[in-house]
Amino acid sequence: MTNSKSYGSWLVDKMNYCDLNTDKDIGASAHLVKIGPFLGLIDCGMHPKKTGLDALPDLSKIGNDTLDFICITHAHLDHCAALPLLAKQQPHALILTNHIGSELMLRMLRNSRAVMQRQREELGIKEYPLYAYEDIDEVRSRIIPMQNMRERTIESKGEYLTISFWGAGHIPGASSVMLEYNKRKILFSGDMSFHSTGILKGANPPDTKIDTLIVETTRGSYDRPANSTYENEIERFVKSVANTIKDGGNVLIPAFALGRMQEILVIIKDAMKAGHISAQTPIYASGLGVDIGELMIELSKKSHHYAFAKQAMEGVKPLKMKIEPAVDFEEKGIYILGSGMLVEKTPSYAAAAALAEHKSNAIFFVGYCDSETPGGKLLTTQTGDSFDFRDLIYTAKIQCKIDKFDLSSHADRSEILDFILKTEARCVILTHGSENSREWFFDEIIDASPKTQIIIPELSEEIFV
Repeated sequence: MTNSKSYGSWLVDKMNYCDLNTDKDIGASAHLVKIGPFLGLIDCGMHPKKTGLDALPDLSKIGNDTLDFICITHAHLDHCAALPLLAKQQPHALILTNHIGSELMLRMLRNSRAVMQRQREELGIKEYPLYAYEDIDEVRSRIIPMQNMRERTIESKGEYLTISFWGAGHIPGASSVMLEYNKRKILFSGDMSFHSTGILKGANPPDTKIDTLIVETTRGSYDRPANSTYENEIERFVKSVANTIKDGGNVLIPAFALGRMQEILVIIKDAMKAGHISAQTPIYASGLGVDIGELMIELSKKSHHYAFAKQAMEGVKPLKMKIEPAVDFEEKGIYILGSGMLVEKTPSYAAAAALAEHKSNAIFFVGYCDSETPGGKLLTTQTGDSFDFRDLIYTAKIQCKIDKFDLSSHADRSEILDFILKTEARCVILTHGSENSREWFFDEIIDASPKTQIIIPELSEEIFV
């Protein structure tokens, strides 16, 4: 769907854009752009709900050794997981990402490779793993680490393109990417969050008029209640955790290993320091989140945009116990485990099966949860109803408390809309969200700025703007 308004003939340097995600959803983020003599890709992720080659973006649109540059907005796998595979096909492309995000990305890629190896053995996915550890090492050797608000200019055929990174909030190292060519400014938002948290400052996008804006729409189908704020959701969350512990229960908090787990640790440690949660309460975290936390402690010494002190990890125990369905945990405590959406074969999935039938326990979700994942389905399950943990061949009768707290690391749709309008973009391309989310933004932008060209790209559609 495109707003068919005509805007005259002043655009001399048209950009060719193609969204390589193979579904119109939050999937494998990858944006192919050609402007002047330059061909580049922004992000190269894998679809979190798919496996094998189906999880990749449509890389067939890119010829071997044709890219001039690859920019990665941040280290979540739906934005970077396919990079080692692409890098082998593009041996001369510059690879640019935020200097903090690069270290986190490399750690996530190594974990992704290990998971693919396990899935090859467990699920019989013959093409896994898609790359070797040596390919990740090759990516490391080629990365150009970018400081935010610093420019890098590349040259081709006597013409110049300037690339700059801008803090996007969301997780440490997350950035928006600006391309400037012949006075034309093109901004890729990446995933954004405008509020600051206990570990991270909010987004700081360029304060300038943008020609073309390629923007995420993750929360376009969700409207935060009028009286709900990030701050009072933290307060409600802390009270709920404290009450569960006080009543002798366990608290399971499914959380993404990168960013969300560390943010929740800081919230809980601050609440303990203030006396809102007993400081004697044991805290467990799953392996990757612990590893990422230790890395973030070191990286925070190199950044003014986020902080994660070693005190947040003090006393946090790695999860080593055997977990069985319906068998409650003996040591009552707080269990912050991956994954955030309770995906099968993860610590949080196994822990939910252990805790679900015991009334004193609680499962608290703290971020985005796709409705098709086990976490999304559990959120709609009522007390006393049955829930199938199919991967464990176990059906639980839900007795524990289940709640969701809006501590999302994605900006609210009203914040993204305000940002879009502030850029005064001539053209807005809506990506990285459900069809309903994109449609909401489409309608709102038309109402607020009728002259703006708005595009919801079709799958693998080449667009000239």
